Amino acid sequence: MDFKLSAANKMIQKTAKEFCEREIPKIDAAMAEAHDYPSDLMQTFAKARMLGMTIPKEYGGLGSSNLNCVLMCEEFGKTGSTSFLPLIMNISVAETIHHYGNEEQKKKFLPPLCDGTAWATTAFTEPATGSDPTMLQTTAEPDGDFFVLNGAKRFISMANKPGYGIFYCKDLSCTDPRKNCTAFIVDKTSPGMTFSGHYEFMGLDNADTCDVFLKDVRVPKENILGVQGKGFNILLRWIAGERIQQAASMVGGGQACLDESMKYAKERQVGGQPMAYMQGFYWMFAEMKMKIEACRMLVYKTVALQDEGERFEVDSAGLKVFVTPMMQDVARMALQTHGSYGYSKEYKVEKLFRMAMHAGVVASSTEINKTIVGMALLMS
Repeated sequence: MDFKLSAANKMIQKTAKEFCEREIPKIDAAMAEAHDYPSDLMQTFAKARMLGMTIPKEYGGLGSSNLNCVLMCEEFGKTGSTSFLPLIMNISVAETIHHYGNEEQKKKFLPPLCDGTAWATTAFTEPATGSDPTMLQTTAEPDGDFFVLNGAKRFISMANKPGYGIFYCKDLSCTDPRKNCTAFIVDKTSPGMTFSGHYEFMGLDNADTCDVFLKDVRVPKENILGVQGKGFNILLRWIAGERIQQAASMVGGGQACLDESMKYAKERQVGGQPMAYMQGFYWMFAEMKMKIEACRMLVYKTVALQDEGERFEVDSAGLKVFVTPMMQDVARMALQTHGSYGYSKEYKVEKLFRMAMHAGVVASSTEINKTIVGMALLMS
């Protein structure tokens, strides 16, 4: 299998790298001051032609590939910034609506997600569940041409930003508890929606993640996404794509960890020579390098399945199982290379280390993905 990047792929890398070098420091500074994303962040991404990457041009997208999206995620991952999370949320939600939506839904909801006027959200997790659709407590009750939504969602990114979210609810019109999860496209400015304050995390600095409370929120029936009662299938495919993007950003973070470590070790003098030439350190660099390359190739292999229209859910779960601990170990070695300085916020590896820790629990836990891969093997 040939993983050689084309000239167009390399141009995407170069453009994303230049954007990150030019814009991310300013965006991160604004986020640190406001403890939130800049209000014009989506417009910034839209002007850089980063939104709607996989959406056909007829709906306002770029008509590009998931591979190019992954290459972009890798460059953003090198920054350690949380600012790329709304970007990939918009891209992934738009792709999900394009995959499952009808023509009317595509024409209505895709252009705002591609031009930066809408912020996307996915809302499944609740206080009592993050993985099991049979445990959903948020209900959707039919009422004429509408469904009325009531309940609470937890850890929802960009929930209080204007735009659209895909909300997963227990559909009271479906009697089979195994097939009563319905996905709805919900306008987040709908009456009856309120939000908690932002959660503060170990990493994901200044990210907008909060709880959503729905009180008699009315959603038209035409906003049902896909087949009624089979919303969990939509969620599984969406989160499989998100795992690929997350793994790509982790690879980028791992590469930054190696780059920062080698730079520090070449500058730090020990016994009259650069620390980098002490055997223990260059052995560590070799190990970091091989782990990064192995993870990168697995990401490219998996996204190739997605671009080819093949099933990629299980392979994506495998990415979580393999890439997450590998890149977390790379981040740990980077911190160790810096010694006490690695624990200081003056050095970038401190931020990269904290960012790496989120991948084990965000976008489904590592343990859940082991279950997905293991069960798939037994059923094959």
